[in-house]
Amino acid sequence: MFANNKKEVWGVLGGMGPLASAEFLNTIYEKNMGVKEQESPIVYLISDPTIPDRTECFLNGTQEMLLERFSSAIEKLAALGVDRIVVCCVTIHPLVPRLPAYLQEKIVSLVDLVFESVLQDGKKHLLLCTQGSRQMRIFEDHALWKEAASRIVLPDEADQAAIHSMICEIKIHQQNTRHFHFIDGLMQRYGVTSYIAGCTEVHILARQQARARQCHENEFCIDPLISVASMMSQSSADTRALQSRNQFLAAARQ
Repeated sequence: MFANNKKEVWGVLGGMGPLASAEFLNTIYEKNMGVKEQESPIVYLISDPTIPDRTECFLNGTQEMLLERFSSAIEKLAALGVDRIVVCCVTIHPLVPRLPAYLQEKIVSLVDLVFESVLQDGKKHLLLCTQGSRQMRIFEDHALWKEAASRIVLPDEADQAAIHSMICEIKIHQQNTRHFHFIDGLMQRYGVTSYIAGCTEVHILARQQARARQCHENEFCIDPLISVASMMSQSSADTRALQSRNQFLAAARQ
C-alpha cells in the first residue's frame, strides 16, 4: 500500500486506556502537521481496551495471560508493515523483553525515553505512575537508574496510592482541575517544579495543563509521548540512530 512512500510508518498499541492513546494520536498530528496533510506522519493505531488491567495482572500473578494478549497485538501491528511501535502503556513495558527479538527492535520504549530526558534535563522530577509500575520497579530496575536516581523523586506510599487513584479517574474521563491542584501540591511538598508522566494517562493531564498555561509541556514535565511525537518528524538517519540506541539499552538491561 505504501510501496512508493519512503516515510516511516509508525504503529501505536493503544486502548490501555483508550483515552490516553486517542490523546496521543491527537498530539502526533498537532505537533507534526506539514504544509500539506500528505506530509504528516503515517500512523496505524490498534486501540484494544479489552487487554487485561496491567497492574492487576502483575500483582495477582496472571501476567502470562497478559503476555499472550500483548504479543498478539504487537504481532498484528508488525503484520501491517510498521517500522516503529509505541506501546501506549508504561506498566506493560516489563513484558517487552519477553517478546521475540524482531518485535522488540521495533518498539520505542517509553521508559528509555524518560531516562534519556531526565539525564539531559538536569532537574529533579516527581514520578507519577501506577501502583503496578512502582511495585514492579519498572523505573528502579532500569539500566540507567543509578545514573538518574538523584533526579527522580519517588512519592511515599500514601501519595503513591493517591496518584494511582487519580490515574484511574483519568482513565474513565473524570479528570478535572482538582487534579491540577493535586499535582501542584505534590510538587510543592516534594520540592520540585516538574513531574514525570510515568503513565500514559498523565499525558492527558499534561496536555490539558499545557493548553491552560499556554506553554510547552517540557516546561513542567517529562512526557515520553511528547518525545515520541517529536521523533516522528525526524529523518531516516535519526531513526536509524534511535534503533541503535534502543538495541544498546536492551543489551544493558540483560
